[in-house]
Amino acid sequence: MIRRLLLLTVMSACCLPAQFALFPAGYCGVKGAIPVQTYSFGTAPVGGSANSQFSLCNTGADAVVANISFSDPEYQIEPPLQLPVPVAAGTSVDFVIQFAPAQAGASTADFLVNGVKLVTFNGTGMASVTVTMGDGSPVPSPLDFGSVERGKTAARTVQISNSEGKDVLVNVGTRDPAFQVTPGTSPIPVAAGATVTLEVDFAPTADGPQQSALLINQLVFPLVGTGLDPPFPPPEIDLDSANYSSAQQGKLTVRLTSPSQATGTGEVDMDIQPSDASANLDSGIQFPSTGTRTATFSVNQGDTVAHFGSDTSVTFQTGTTAGNIVFTVNLGYFTTTKTVPIAPALVGLDSSQAQRSSAGLDLVLNAFDNTRSATSMTFTFFDQSGTPLPPGAIAVDVSAALGQFFASSDLGGVFSLHAFFPVNGNPNQVNSVQVQMVNSAGTAQTAMLPFTTP
Repeated sequence: MIRRLLLLTVMSACCLPAQFALFPAGYCGVKGAIPVQTYSFGTAPVGGSANSQFSLCNTGADAVVANISFSDPEYQIEPPLQLPVPVAAGTSVDFVIQFAPAQAGASTADFLVNGVKLVTFNGTGMASVTVTMGDGSPVPSPLDFGSVERGKTAARTVQISNSEGKDVLVNVGTRDPAFQVTPGTSPIPVAAGATVTLEVDFAPTADGPQQSALLINQLVFPLVGTGLDPPFPPPEIDLDSANYSSAQQGKLTVRLTSPSQATGTGEVDMDIQPSDASANLDSGIQFPSTGTRTATFSVNQGDTVAHFGSDTSVTFQTGTTAGNIVFTVNLGYFTTTKTVPIAPALVGLDSSQAQRSSAGLDLVLNAFDNTRSATSMTFTFFDQSGTPLPPGAIAVDVSAALGQFFASSDLGGVFSLHAFFPVNGNPNQVNSVQVQMVNSAGTAQTAMLPFTTP
């Protein structure tokens, strides 16, 4: 019986190179899986550990017992296995290998099964250090840098203390370039019993919350901060004229007091404060490009003037209402206004049609009254020689008709007037007409408007 057991042990030992293989946990028997030959545990703090799971696979046709050992005590199975451990054919034993460095520096060990090396393990022991804030208080989790404008920096101070009995090297870094450590060289030497101060800077390059981590050896300290776009410089309103009147167009430019550090959009609005508080809406007061009283603009980093599409100015219309036009620019935190007075004016008269027919004289006038106060009109007709024809000036009271019209119109002071005059006699003797119209600003008068025959 003793001889048979001894023979079995000898046969198992001779077959080890082909009988056992170490795989990552769960990969024993998986087609295409490659056995582990070298494996790095990376870094682990002195007094701490780094763990990885493995499967020791019996790839042979016979059951075998395995004695597992390491050439360096810093590497062990945790928790320990009861050795030797039997491994049936085609099965595996799963376990955790732990790297627990006892001192700082590189470490290498052979993984042995029944005295035969299967794998080489390596790792690096990191010195054990204490990390606190600059005032000695614990590092909060996360370490919050608050809100910081793009282009600016917020700093926090941390301390690394070496309680080891010898000098150590400490690896320091961050996971995101928006967070940087000063000094930036790594590893940092820290003498025995000494303390080194680090500055951690948050300099956002984008808007919004950002996360990172301060890495000191194997210690991880979460970092957070919020990037903010810098504010726009104050805007100013620049107009292409110092004075405006009704029925005009002008150009508005938004200038910046300094090159912008921010990129974004703003808007300019225009409104009317009519001299007559009861005046209806004036749809002629607008930006033609939008058809409304609002125009948006864009500002890019480095701009000193806003852009309305591809232009650096926007056209506006003054409408036909006396009062104050108020421009308001909103950009970021800033609001600025500019008031343009539109003075009461004489009625603006423009003939669109003056025709004679066998029945009489037909006159169509397009006009505007920015005071909406017109009361009377006077028509004077002239012959070929420019002599007034009887009965002379013909006065008409238009106050009621125009008042009713303006009360229901949203066209400001714009109106159109159609007048027809029957003629006793030959209409061809009437060569022209002159029209006067009275409002609160005075009397407006047309030139002599010639009649045409259709």
